[in-house]
Amino acid sequence: MRVQVCIPHYFREHTDPGDNPNGYGSLRSGAKLQRSIALARCITALLDLQRKQETCLLNINQKSIEHWQNKEEQLEISIHVFTDGINRLQDTLDIYKNNITISDKQLKNPRELPLECRDYLIKNETDADLLFYMEDDIIINDRLFFDKQKWFIHNTSHNCSLMPHRYERIDQGSLETLIVDGSLRPDFINRFTNPQKNAANGQFRGSDFVCFDIADNPHSGTFCVSRDQAEKLRDLSLPREGFVGPLETAATLTVLKFFPVMKPSIQYWKFLSVEHGHPSFLPLIKTLPHQAAS
Repeated sequence: MRVQVCIPHYFREHTDPGDNPNGYGSLRSGAKLQRSIALARCITALLDLQRKQETCLLNINQKSIEHWQNKEEQLEISIHVFTDGINRLQDTLDIYKNNITISDKQLKNPRELPLECRDYLIKNETDADLLFYMEDDIIINDRLFFDKQKWFIHNTSHNCSLMPHRYERIDQGSLETLIVDGSLRPDFINRFTNPQKNAANGQFRGSDFVCFDIADNPHSGTFCVSRDQAEKLRDLSLPREGFVGPLETAATLTVLKFFPVMKPSIQYWKFLSVEHGHPSFLPLIKTLPHQAAS
């Protein structure tokens, strides 16, 4: 299986919170170290998902390198990072210079970088089986993430899109995880889709039973489409605005406008999830009221 991944990357520290009303981590003052770690984890996690033909062992006794064939299906991931050429974490990118491709886009409005990245992913023909867009602070910890995406898209005849649940780690007291993309206001989300609980279900590899909802919050900072779906999108006018801002439009409305977008039902959220590597929502734990889940 081949996967083409495109990542828009932008970082510029702001000292004035008024310049960052949405609280984006890429514009947060004093966030260079946290952002560098998140970007490094993002790219490293992708590289760790790859499955090659062989594994080798350092045989210290015989002073040799032993090889053996891997039995799993190969997974090749091509990583393409888009920047404006100026506002980027160069030291972090340099670490991965032999494993990624970097493209610089000169834009009048740098907020449109995610849209340029999205356009490249969709509009350039590729032999990849899956095309994946992700923000630069998303970490995939599930080694079967792309296998699950391929399984879902195939079993919905390339007519649906599957989003993961985003989470941030809490690790305080009895709290472990904050799933950050809860239900949106009906008057907002109903402009784009008709949410539905338990809209589909299936068994992944014959064992993991999971239900899926037509999501009442389809955002996850990512989207995944098959090559067939990308060919359909290539002939359409992709949205450049309409879902919050350009960042969210690229990650969500790109598929939401044309396909039903599903997520695993909340009780199955771990089936497909990604970590938000530069947490933004954890302060809400202390400011919002707590209640039992409905």
